Amino acid sequence: MESGTAGGDTPVDFECPICKDVFLDPIYLPCRHTFCRSCVSEALRTRSHCPVCRGPSDGPVTPARDVMQRMENTSGTCAECRSVVFFSQMRHHAQRHCSILRVTRPSPAGPAVTVEGVRVMTFQCPYCEEAGLDELDLLDHCNETHPHDTRRVVCPICSALPHGDPTYQSRNFIGHLNLRHGFYMEDFMVSY
Repeated sequence: MESGTAGGDTPVDFECPICKDVFLDPIYLPCRHTFCRSCVSEALRTRSHCPVCRGPSDGPVTPARDVMQRMENTSGTCAECRSVVFFSQMRHHAQRHCSILRVTRPSPAGPAVTVEGVRVMTFQCPYCEEAGLDELDLLDHCNETHPHDTRRVVCPICSALPHGDPTYQSRNFIGHLNLRHGFYMEDFMVSY
């Protein structure tokens, strides 16, 4: 049996590049990149290419049985309670059995404020509840104030999006912020 560490140190072979968490029902796209089935299904509803390499995704999506088998034979340490758990059971363990797991729910996104004639959505830090932060302010605030905080939290930016899941808890929120929110979303959205 191999071993590793969960909670920020998940082996890259077991980490979904979209949610940055341990795979849940891993699948391969035709380009052979691996994702959680639900993560890639959601991503492919809005774009028809691989989120990693941008290659076409119109071929068969296949279960990543080899990845799942390795997850069933490799254990890691839960970041919440320090228990040793197989990676295939890590999410279930953290969500159902980890008695010290305390999840911070996001506050609703703040009201859109007007800055120089442009409406800007503001958010509240899921760690300390500092409010009135736009996307980049939230990114800077969390990187400066909470760089080593490993509590599972819901991303307030993602939960404010129409397709966002207000209950999904990011295991590596700081990494998620840096990867997914290092820009103003409005710069990439089309207005009608």
